[in-house]
Amino acid sequence: MNLGTLGVDALMDSMAGAELARFARKIEQLGYGALWFPEAFGRDPFALAAHLLTVTEKLIVGTAIANVWKREPVAMLSGARTLAEMFPGRFVLGIGISHGPMMTRMGINYSKPLTFMRDYLARLKDAPYGAARPSIEAPILVAALLPKMLRLVAAEADGTLPTFVTPERTAQIRAEIGPDKLICVQQISMLEKDASKARSAIRGLIGFYLSLPNYLQSLRLMGFDDSDFAGGGSDRIVDAMVAWGDEQAIRDRVAAQYKAGATHVCITPVGLAGAWRGKSEDSTTPVERALEALAPR
Repeated sequence: MNLGTLGVDALMDSMAGAELARFARKIEQLGYGALWFPEAFGRDPFALAAHLLTVTEKLIVGTAIANVWKREPVAMLSGARTLAEMFPGRFVLGIGISHGPMMTRMGINYSKPLTFMRDYLARLKDAPYGAARPSIEAPILVAALLPKMLRLVAAEADGTLPTFVTPERTAQIRAEIGPDKLICVQQISMLEKDASKARSAIRGLIGFYLSLPNYLQSLRLMGFDDSDFAGGGSDRIVDAMVAWGDEQAIRDRVAAQYKAGATHVCITPVGLAGAWRGKSEDSTTPVERALEALAPR
């Protein structure tokens, strides 16, 4: 499985089925190596992954993440192995514990997430599976930002999926989990050279994440403090969390992530969710144009 080529991470729940197919084919045509998506409050991730894999030819598809609270390990393994068998070398299972406030909203008891994930991974490995085994097993990545979860990744998973991390933090994660694990970094980006416009848009995005305890702890590990979290985020934290500027500035940040130890980088242009609104293959939106500008060379 070649995860070295730049990928895209997109929330696609607002796209209709026909739009999804056009979007996935466009990503593949532009030369991106992988398309990732989170499990939010909408589609089933395995049904969606099957559709995306069917309408493309070589594109790797990954869940970033599938929610461990929402399905038993035996169901998670069944979905992953089915896709890995039918689409050899093209599916990655990213799983995660999500965030307490989001799970509470869904009526899920978010208790002892580290213990839950440790037990979940053990049960995932031991889960029965009676169908033909895939020729290439789907890698299992765990969304991890904090030291204890990263130690679990190093011991029990194939890698991790960090979001909102600086290249310096990526280098630390590489040192923490070792040289052989996969690190697939989501790099939020905005193709906008005007600092005022870029930072204003980014603050509209990151305000939600600054309310989540896991991200705040992660940001503190990177040297940020309460003064950076106030008022929608300081310029310092905005510039660290999101790569903005011209095409070269964003490519430089992606390159820095690779240099720091990332196995794979997937970009998410700000405003991507719900932005695919073309009625034909030739119609484009600003975000689509950003994806075109930032496509692998």
